[in-house]
Amino acid sequence: MPRPAKGARLYLRAARPERRMGGPCYVIRDGDREISTGCGPDRLADAERELEVYLAGKRQAPPAVRDGDPASVAIADVLIHYAEHRVPQLADPASNLIWIEHLIAFWGALTCDKIVRSRCEAYVRHRTAQPKARVKSPQAVAKRVSTETARRELEVLSAAIGYWHGEWPFARRPTVSLPPKAESPRDALTREQGARLLKAAMGWQVQPDGQWRRRPGVAASRTHLRRFLLLGFYTGSRPGVLLKLLWRESPTQAWVDLDGGIIYRRGREERDHRTKRRPLCKIPPRLLAHMRRWAEADARAEASARAWGDDLTLTAVLHYRGRPFSGRIRTAWEGMVRDSGLSSEVTPHWMRHTAATWLMERDVEPWAAAGFMGMTPTVLETTYGHHRPSHQSAVTRAHSRR
Repeated sequence: MPRPAKGARLYLRAARPERRMGGPCYVIRDGDREISTGCGPDRLADAERELEVYLAGKRQAPPAVRDGDPASVAIADVLIHYAEHRVPQLADPASNLIWIEHLIAFWGALTCDKIVRSRCEAYVRHRTAQPKARVKSPQAVAKRVSTETARRELEVLSAAIGYWHGEWPFARRPTVSLPPKAESPRDALTREQGARLLKAAMGWQVQPDGQWRRRPGVAASRTHLRRFLLLGFYTGSRPGVLLKLLWRESPTQAWVDLDGGIIYRRGREERDHRTKRRPLCKIPPRLLAHMRRWAEADARAEASARAWGDDLTLTAVLHYRGRPFSGRIRTAWEGMVRDSGLSSEVTPHWMRHTAATWLMERDVEPWAAAGFMGMTPTVLETTYGHHRPSHQSAVTRAHSRR
């Protein structure tokens, strides 16, 4: 009976007088192969590192992959490799990891040669038949996963294949078929609609007859929503940036400099992303007055808590009764939108569309507005600036001059 293979390991090869460089040397033995590490007996630590590199290479690129055959590469390996090495560098790692989980559930048992148009279409049908993950009760009538979400997940699969192909090229790179991109329902709010949201954030609710009624006790639980709305409308920052905003300087998070009147949308040590730039922005005077008042209120809350023996520290600009947000604002936002009488399609990202459109309606130069928002002038014009015909008001006024 043959002995079982021991696997790759270090072995101290004795000196070989027949060779000019024949001193003792650590080698990596792997079956019938011997790979020299170039490390003598006094460099065991360096030899162990060489062994780790060799083992890592074996795990990441098995011999069957070297010929570039897609049938020899499991889709699960491609996605896991992408999650471990590329996703941490992206702007939203948490969402990408969730999308990868859904992809592995459907594609994980297949190899890359099985990525064809019909199976991509089957994935879209599979995902759009599933309820959204936020379903709380089995009896509840849940919304289904949208085609846009399924498309976004397939885009992640395509990116993972491209990332793998960049290191271990396929002989024939698999192509992911995407469903047609739907028109986004996002729009820009009018001034009157923005005011309705703010009023709902102050604890008011619109009635069927159009009258407003105050809801007792609601205003105190929506303090963070009022701050969220004003920050979004005045700065146009992405909701994810606003939720991380701190009162004090941070190397790894967005923060506020009230003395200088500047919001730093990313920490000093954070790397900016090409598609989601986060430049600093000068705080508009009206918003700066609000923010100074918020900072004073948080300082008073800290002092009051210390008087009662509670070591409360309010470092986040947006917090719910002292607790910073670890995820998104969803339930409270949906309740506010419902009380305002606006469509349930209104999401926090609408504030960014609204800020961009309001800037264009005020005839701000596109390059200045784009720099303030953290986007290119082309994106500002094509994606945000066309939501209402009134954004061309300057042209209309120019034609009206005599």
